[in-house]
Amino acid sequence: MLSIDRLTQYLAVDPSNIELAADLAELYLRGGDHSEAVRVLHGLPASSQSSPRIQFLLAQLDLAAGGYAAAGERLVRLRESGHDGLAIGHDLAFALLCQGRLDEARAVLFDVDARHPNEPVVHIVHARIELLAGNMALADQWLGKVLEVIPAHPTALGLRALGLLDTGDDAGAQALSSACLAIDPDQHEALITAGSLALTNRQSVPAGEYFSRALARFPNSGRALSGLGQVQMLQNELQHAGQTLARAVACMPDHIGTWHALAWTQLLCGDVVAAEASYRSALALDRNFAESHGGIAIVALLTGRTAEGEASMTRALKLDPGAVSGRYAKTLWLQDNRREAESTALFGELMMRGLLPGIDEQDPMLLAQRLRSLITVRSSSR
Repeated sequence: MLSIDRLTQYLAVDPSNIELAADLAELYLRGGDHSEAVRVLHGLPASSQSSPRIQFLLAQLDLAAGGYAAAGERLVRLRESGHDGLAIGHDLAFALLCQGRLDEARAVLFDVDARHPNEPVVHIVHARIELLAGNMALADQWLGKVLEVIPAHPTALGLRALGLLDTGDDAGAQALSSACLAIDPDQHEALITAGSLALTNRQSVPAGEYFSRALARFPNSGRALSGLGQVQMLQNELQHAGQTLARAVACMPDHIGTWHALAWTQLLCGDVVAAEASYRSALALDRNFAESHGGIAIVALLTGRTAEGEASMTRALKLDPGAVSGRYAKTLWLQDNRREAESTALFGELMMRGLLPGIDEQDPMLLAQRLRSLITVRSSSR
């Protein structure tokens, strides 16, 4: 294919040439310059933009921008008009899985399988669907089919590493993500795996580098945004953390842990209304998740709703005696009941284990006073 400069020159002479525009847009897409690809395609006459090739490229740009519904609609129209090649079916299944429409994505893929059997690129999407559904063993079977044919397939290795991480095999995930990144330093799932492991070990600098590299190519990656936001919390960059985590929950609104991280950041910034809303969003996803009840307890106790706070704290610790938010709520409850020694001891344990990111106070009373002061100032400024 010709270079970007040469194609640009040719297109300037023949600005309605669909093939020239498509070739140029594809080059921009491969280089990650999506805004230029959009500019080229939208510069075509409206009649030319209905071309199947242009519609397919516009769908790919929608996918890159996180516009999964718009991409799906374009791809469905292409299939309905008789254009049902492998790439269109693959991208439609991907758009559906990104919307959480897993059964529909599976149906599209099984149709693609019937006409294009044993395609590694299709096996990869099958694996992504099963990973998202929590079917780790089935996902691993699909990845195994890819790795049998292409043992050093970076995406398959990265996805397998992420699967190991999500099933608690940190050592296996570390080894596989390192092997994958040696092949492809920018493989998305391997970067998320490596970043998550570094974050678990409170190695905020390398974790931030991994997540930032992942976001350079996939700026709407919910897991990378969540990880980066938590890194920023560890580094006490609370305003940036709040912004990053807000983007993360917009990208993956069903991820409870990210709602908790956002709520804790909002709390440390004194925005108790937003923090409570985030904790309640998490609670709506799972009414029996202890950390969500603990978060509600923290907010209630800090704002003087003592009975509600005690009830939520009790609920959290009954569901999980080790719940961090429930245990921090208990330090507040002990303090309110003038049991300072017990409160200090429990708070010290939480601090020693590094379970309260974004906090530098060593005294639970001082922290509670600071939070209540922030909340008061924030409320009075509205």
